[in-house]
Amino acid sequence: MDHVRFDYVFPSHQVDVTHERYGIDHNRCVLCARCVRVCDEVEGAHTWDIAGRGAQAHVITDLNQPWGQAKSCTACGKCVQACPTGAIFRRGVTVGEMERERWRWSSSSRAREKQQWIR
Repeated sequence: MDHVRFDYVFPSHQVDVTHERYGIDHNRCVLCARCVRVCDEVEGAHTWDIAGRGAQAHVITDLNQPWGQAKSCTACGKCVQACPTGAIFRRGVTVGEMERERWRWSSSSRAREKQQWIR
């Protein structure tokens, strides 16, 4: 292949750093929906969702509110651990410096099943 006759489509998305501990770079997101699943199935908060269809699809929080204004977010960090591309990141830490903490998943799942959460 020596040329491409169609224009490349690289939409420029915003980076949301309104949350006090975390941020999301929508340009890195591959729409795998792991953050949506872990927030719903493991944490039980259902903060994340996917809005739009096709090329306009993107990850949103609390009906398209900025992440810092999301009332349902528990700031647990499970979405950060689940993100395979580093699109959801801990503020002040580069993607290369991130460490996966898989122990959080099993301990929090067991605690949720036993209803040990203090709210």
